Amino acid sequence: MDLRDLRIFASVCELSSFTKAAVHLGLAQPTISRVIGALEAEWGGPLFYRTGRGVALSELGEQALVRVLGLLKDADRVSEDLRGLSRLPSGFVSIALPPSVVTLVIPDLLNQLRRELPGIHLRIREGFSDENERWLAEGKIDIGIYSKYWEGEPSPDRLLLPSRLVLAGFVPEDTLPREIDFADLSRFPLVLPPPTNGLRMIVDTAARRLKVPLNIVVDADSTIAQKAVAAQCGCFMIKAVHTIAEEQAKGLVASSVIRTPHINRHVVLVTSHQKPLSRAGREVAERITRILHIVSQSNGPRAKSDRGTET
Repeated sequence: MDLRDLRIFASVCELSSFTKAAVHLGLAQPTISRVIGALEAEWGGPLFYRTGRGVALSELGEQALVRVLGLLKDADRVSEDLRGLSRLPSGFVSIALPPSVVTLVIPDLLNQLRRELPGIHLRIREGFSDENERWLAEGKIDIGIYSKYWEGEPSPDRLLLPSRLVLAGFVPEDTLPREIDFADLSRFPLVLPPPTNGLRMIVDTAARRLKVPLNIVVDADSTIAQKAVAAQCGCFMIKAVHTIAEEQAKGLVASSVIRTPHINRHVVLVTSHQKPLSRAGREVAERITRILHIVSQSNGPRAKSDRGTET
């Protein structure tokens, strides 16, 4: 048994056919049959059952496939690392980020890469969390960044860009209290993301449980649109603090931390399971993580001193 045999086995599994695997790999079908037969003899049982449409994995075959894919993934990573030992990481790395995180990450990341690792080229997609998760699952991107929300106290785990959601509007700072009960949100006309958005789903869930009738004037899946409606139509938004930091720094926006319950948000960075992450991809993921931790540390104390409460 060698890696070539394992790749042949994995190809037959993927295509459910000895014939298709032979064509895909450029081998004769008897070669495929001989390799599978040798593996079955070595592992002590049939790996496939013949069907009218090709072959299907046996119970032993299913167990073998899990282990074989893990071995091949490790082998690919070792090969990639060895090829790159004599050179700096290079190649294309595709990333998907939510709009609220793009400006926090991309300028700093790109400047670092241009200065230190010019061989790495970024392919950037902007999408909301559900889109980024889907693109990641489909193998269309190497790195996905998206938001997670929960009620209650902050998680003790190490989080990226943690914050509590706030009610925010283009009004004088003294218009809103430092904190506001969730039940009191019913007094404000709201512009929120559409119902499929993670933030909207947790807000809707809390509203139903607490029987709070929210006054949602419009759904808007664009951060730009939300801010335009809030600024020009007298509506209020529910946002993470860092997404309105620029407007708050200019004194344009006031915010109030939502409590009873607090709703917490953090950002997660996930890499693709469809293929091994290249050296370039791992370098980009590590740099993004460091950038977001720095942003969290710099925003945390400022938010506490400005608003007098933890965000």
